[in-house]
Amino acid sequence: MNIQEKIIKEFPLTCKIESELSCYLLANKRYLIFWEELIEKESIEQILNQLQEKTNNSNFSKWKTLIILGKTNDVFQKEDLFYFNNVDTFVVFYLVNEKMNKIFMNDSWIFTLGCNYKKYVRKIDKIINQ
Repeated sequence: MNIQEKIIKEFPLTCKIESELSCYLLANKRYLIFWEELIEKESIEQILNQLQEKTNNSNFSKWKTLIILGKTNDVFQKEDLFYFNNVDTFVVFYLVNEKMNKIFMNDSWIFTLGCNYKKYVRKIDKIINQ
């Protein structure tokens, strides 16, 4: 079973969001996006721009946290995995490097407008590491 199937099966995903992205609602203002392409450090800015463009519509709440689950061949630090657009969107990456058998995640706690992501990232991590 691949990671996406495992998460969909074991995480209580509320509903699939109608979008170009493979996106599910986790809870109010929190979304899980399965990123199909390899995520590299150099591609983060481009990914953030795509996310902004594809989630700035009525299918998503104004204030939102996007948890991006994807694969990488790079090495990331915890602080490299969290972004805020200074307006209304938080983005946190959960990345799996299968070649190195490592997971890169940011499971910090934020207190802003009900957009905390800590328990969701930890639950994803628990499911993947079972």
